[in-house]
Amino acid sequence: MIRKLFIGIISLAVLTMSSCKKDETTDTGTPGPVTITYTVNGNVVSYHAEATNAVSYAWDLGNGETPTGQDVTGTYSFPGDYTVKCTAKGRESDTHATKTVNVPEGDPNIFNEVNLLLSGYNSATGESETVWTWVDAPGVMGDGPRDGVPDTVYFNPIDQSWWQNEGGDIDENALDDEYMFKLNAQMEYVNDFKTAFMVNWAWAAVRGYATPGIWEDVAYEGYNNGQSPMISQWSVEHIENINDTLTFETQIGDQMMPGAYVIHLTNNASLGMESKGYDYQILKLTTDTLWVRYDNTFPDNLGDFYDPDELANEGATPGDPDEAYLKLVRKQN
Repeated sequence: MIRKLFIGIISLAVLTMSSCKKDETTDTGTPGPVTITYTVNGNVVSYHAEATNAVSYAWDLGNGETPTGQDVTGTYSFPGDYTVKCTAKGRESDTHATKTVNVPEGDPNIFNEVNLLLSGYNSATGESETVWTWVDAPGVMGDGPRDGVPDTVYFNPIDQSWWQNEGGDIDENALDDEYMFKLNAQMEYVNDFKTAFMVNWAWAAVRGYATPGIWEDVAYEGYNNGQSPMISQWSVEHIENINDTLTFETQIGDQMMPGAYVIHLTNNASLGMESKGYDYQILKLTTDTLWVRYDNTFPDNLGDFYDPDELANEGATPGDPDEAYLKLVRKQN
């Protein structure tokens, strides 16, 4: 009898302990606190989350990525501090946690030599510090092509002799234009044209920024509603060949790099002079000097905007190629 009573008591105790343990782990429908851990490898961060009673996990990685799962990976284009949020979802409600993550490096495809030279990016401050401007000297601007000059010369970043302009033939009010390529998440391009916009002739009538006429030397009052600076976006594309037959190199820093590098600008932005496609081929780019080329071929409906007699005087014919070459220098503080 005593033995049976003892066994009954033990069984009751085990049952009671088992019942208590079950109560402690019961899924209440609400996840417990969320714990976020992570590892950083360059500009790639791997995340892991833990939360009791969670049935799924949703993330906001602070860079526009919103993956799901207990283990996720985020890629960051730019260095900096990012606020990461993980939400643990339960059967009835959710629980979330946030963590600040420092990413020390950016995407190497963005932080390449060309972009670094264009922007003057300072890794210590995270700011783009180079301001490009003009000098009133030979080689600042030139039109092309010229009779008897082969295409290979036009793409030669070293020989600018054929397009040297005379010093002093550019409006001094236009020479105070300043240009910045900001290496940031928005990839901002800023054209600060100050007293007068450099693009104050040639395409004024075509773009509707001035009274229709021919090569009128007037300010672009309608451009950006007369406000300065104008902000848009920029990017650089690498092209191996300009066409099937012509290959060439571009001088980047002190090295000759294969192929062409083309600056793309959005929002009708310009770099010095307006390009039909807002694309500018880099001929030579160093810390202190930027030579670019653009193709501004006259449209077939040129006569709709300009006086035919004036066109003839200028030697312009619809469909004619109009390649221009510009030289900018780094502004000295």
